[in-house]
Amino acid sequence: MSTSPNPTTVPEARARIDEINERVVELLAERQAIVDALCELKADAERTVRDPEREAELLAHVRAVADEAGLPPTLAETLFEEILAHSVERQRRQRRQRADGAAGPSAEESSAEEPADKATGAVSTCGAQA
Repeated sequence: MSTSPNPTTVPEARARIDEINERVVELLAERQAIVDALCELKADAERTVRDPEREAELLAHVRAVADEAGLPPTLAETLFEEILAHSVERQRRQRRQRADGAAGPSAEESSAEEPADKATGAVSTCGAQA
């Protein structure tokens, strides 16, 4: 791994970018594993997933951190909105698989407990806003 703060050649810059990309992917995988665990914790506690207040707090925090780091806050917010959307869909799949494997509430019963997602109409009951 290169330790030079400012690459001096194109190959060095590309190598540093590749290293950073790998770290980003590793961190996303770590985040996903934690979200999966949160999904199980919330399901076991019969808690719903979507927490608009928590999601707004997360996005505001990400914007502030980005601003402090010199990154456009809108870029960070857009990236995290995509991460959250992926997490929601992943948790929906997990929840369906869990329900298929055990006797539990039907999709209609779940719908009564959790409002549908505006974009897809799907119901979410595991942790996406980690």
